[in-house]
Amino acid sequence: MMRKDGFTIIELLVTLIILGILASIAIPGFSRLIPNYRLRSALRDVCSNFQLAKMTAVRRNRNCTVTFNQAIGGTTYNYAVYVDSDKDLEYDAGEEIVIQVLFSERYEGVTFDTSQGGGDGLTFGDNDDGLPSIAFSSNGFTKNNTGGFGTGTAFLKNTKNRTGSVVVSPLGNININY
Repeated sequence: MMRKDGFTIIELLVTLIILGILASIAIPGFSRLIPNYRLRSALRDVCSNFQLAKMTAVRRNRNCTVTFNQAIGGTTYNYAVYVDSDKDLEYDAGEEIVIQVLFSERYEGVTFDTSQGGGDGLTFGDNDDGLPSIAFSSNGFTKNNTGGFGTGTAFLKNTKNRTGSVVVSPLGNININY
């Protein structure tokens, strides 16, 4: 007697057709989730980089500033975090850059929500260069350009017009709203 082991070609073809049908149903569903995933990731990144600025300021006993739309080396970054040696909330050549972020490199389709925050998606006060900025002092509290407590919100959106925000309070608390 002859033993038959394995699958026939017809069994393999039927299995592949069924898998193809399932994939054609599932892939569009997953692709709809990607913009929301990127938005949530960008919001968490902004929040964690604010926390990084706060921790850097406390650890080094120096101001650490977050400036939005900051040009560094010929590239305008969505935001940059740097040790602000002269406490002016402006990036100056020679100041240590902690991190600089371009959404287009990390989170395709995520931008500032220009329908909120005065047209640029931000409610942080401007520094003398006209760029939205907020600093964290060595005690973890925030500062604005006039020396008072800083506060503000960064509003983000994705290609599906889903929005979220990161809010910084005067006491240095940072929250994500999604």
